[in-house]
Amino acid sequence: MADSAVTFLLHHLPRLLAEEANLLRRVKDEVDSLHRELKLINIFLQNSEGKRNEHGIVKEVVRQIKDAAYEAEDVIDTFILNAAEQRMRNIIWKLLHCFNDAKTLHVVANKIEGINKQINQILDNFKKYGIERGEASGDAAAEDQLRRRRRDVEDDDVVGFDGGSEILVRQLIEGSSKLDVISIIGMGGLGKTTLAKKIYNNDCIKSHFFCRAWVNVSEDFSPIELLLEILKSQNLKSDRDELTVEYLVKKLFEYLQARKRPYLIVMDDIWETKVWDVVRFAFPDNSNGSRILITSRVGEVASHASLTPPYFLPFLEKDDSWKLFRKKVFRGEECPHELEIMGRRIAEGCRGLPLAIVVLGGVLANQEKTLRRWLEVVGDVNWYLNTEKTKICKDILALSYTHLSRHLKPCFLYFGVFPEDFEIPVRRLIRLWIAEGFIQYIGKRRKEDIAEDYLEELIDLSLIQVASRRENGRVKTCRIHDLLRNLCISESAEEKFFGVLVDDNHLFANKSRRLSIQLY
Repeated sequence: MADSAVTFLLHHLPRLLAEEANLLRRVKDEVDSLHRELKLINIFLQNSEGKRNEHGIVKEVVRQIKDAAYEAEDVIDTFILNAAEQRMRNIIWKLLHCFNDAKTLHVVANKIEGINKQINQILDNFKKYGIERGEASGDAAAEDQLRRRRRDVEDDDVVGFDGGSEILVRQLIEGSSKLDVISIIGMGGLGKTTLAKKIYNNDCIKSHFFCRAWVNVSEDFSPIELLLEILKSQNLKSDRDELTVEYLVKKLFEYLQARKRPYLIVMDDIWETKVWDVVRFAFPDNSNGSRILITSRVGEVASHASLTPPYFLPFLEKDDSWKLFRKKVFRGEECPHELEIMGRRIAEGCRGLPLAIVVLGGVLANQEKTLRRWLEVVGDVNWYLNTEKTKICKDILALSYTHLSRHLKPCFLYFGVFPEDFEIPVRRLIRLWIAEGFIQYIGKRRKEDIAEDYLEELIDLSLIQVASRRENGRVKTCRIHDLLRNLCISESAEEKFFGVLVDDNHLFANKSRRLSIQLY
């Protein structure tokens, strides 16, 4: 985590300079220089966010920044430890250790000077390789490609959505005559789009709503393209060469305002509240029961758009997981009796996530359907869901991590240090976050309260699940889905954030900053 390491140092260096002014007077210039260089590095990290996967040079520079930041953190930790020991000594012991303290300070000064040279070299490389310009379009293109790949694995054989579909159809057709926004919220891969399509194509919905429109919304959406897509779905063309949001909002508003019967607009996969802020003025309230249906991973999107409680899409039950898995593997044919027990265990290993079941089932459909083969898979379902053939599963889940705020990324990755299926005590988690330096000061608020807000944000983003709450409504324990936990581990290995020791012979990311020992 180059971002979090640099942010941590930027936050602590000024305070360190103030608190240890006397001890740091001999290395003050070097520390000041380090602070200035880190500010420049931090700007680069902010500008390069989202470009690192597609731009190889940027990715390598970020790796170098990370190493330099970690080295600087080690030097600062060494100094703080030495300063703490010196404060605890009496005058005699201070005199006796003055030579050693001077030597330590000299080593610290040399190391900081070396880090400054290292960072200066990195900054020189920015211009040398044109990194400051980057390739801003790369990430957007990659995301568009991922969305197309996602549609390939979306399943038409809907399983386990009957109850939710009935509830939502009733909400859309019945209820208030006022314009209302209905939301489907859930973790990536749960089938929000699949459920929305099932509802959109429902015969009752088709006959009730005069006009229907479906629009896909991306994280870096264009308001003009979004509005144009809705207009095109109604066979409306723009009669202007220069399009503006205001013009398109007015055009769509006037078209819908002129209709007597209700309309239904589906906006799929909304990431930010600003989407609704841009388009809401295009939807008139004709008091005829018109509806907007949105899907999102972010709970805040639902509360921002409407007071109507959202529908939180649940994970599939075991029987529904098996039905979906069987459909994907055998494609309508019967499952041999001897494979059913293993098949059910494989389906259960996907932990109720339809995307994982569909992807893994599609892979196994093209392989030999033997007990020997399935025994291999059931032994490590998580591993098979991280192979090249099933990479789309991880990529879709990783979108949520990619879009996290910088201060939340280390907090989320930290969930990977806990064992699989572990119910995590929130108080313990918060103490660990604070000890690691992940929690940023905001005014005079307690760090514990800020950390609790961080956790609520991760819950709202459908990344973390609430396991239990206290009587006052606060989260008591939480958990993370196995596939998201795997994402934390793989990203942490890449970032050298932490490594996992799973047995005596397997240590992942052995050069990481932290080590999680998970021996079963």
